[in-house]
Amino acid sequence: MQAYRDGGEDGAGDAASAIERELTLLVRRAQKVDLRGGRLDRAVDRAAYGILGRLFDAGPQRPGALAEHFYLDASTISRQVAALETAGLVHRVSDAQDGRASLLRLSAHGEEVLVSTRAERRRVVQDLLSSWPAADLKQFATLLAAFNAGLDRQLDAHHRLSQGAPQ
Repeated sequence: MQAYRDGGEDGAGDAASAIERELTLLVRRAQKVDLRGGRLDRAVDRAAYGILGRLFDAGPQRPGALAEHFYLDASTISRQVAALETAGLVHRVSDAQDGRASLLRLSAHGEEVLVSTRAERRRVVQDLLSSWPAADLKQFATLLAAFNAGLDRQLDAHHRLSQGAPQ
């Protein structure tokens, strides 16, 4: 592990550079981890995992709500959802509040795949962090949640600007 250089009064610039570098490595390396979700014979890709997780955690959603949640174009979500439907992981149900619209819901198979994949992913994370002291784990979880919340705020603001809405 390469520590950052404390080159200033508070070292914030060097720390930010080190964090950016480490995040780049994290994203690239995380994409290389092959998580097959237990008994599955093929890996669950990042996009599928995200959509399955959102449907599991938040319940049935309109495709547009998924696109908004992931900051994606509707056509991108449509392609991803079509692949999930073909694989039998999600299915469409009527929206009780608007009969013209449909909601996406996890199928029983989709829920099984998600639960299995999550368990495998969590096992990998637990293995990676098994030597960390509990206090460090708690601090890392807190800081990572704060970082992601800040990222969400920035993405929300950017999305509002791109839609022409005032901040």
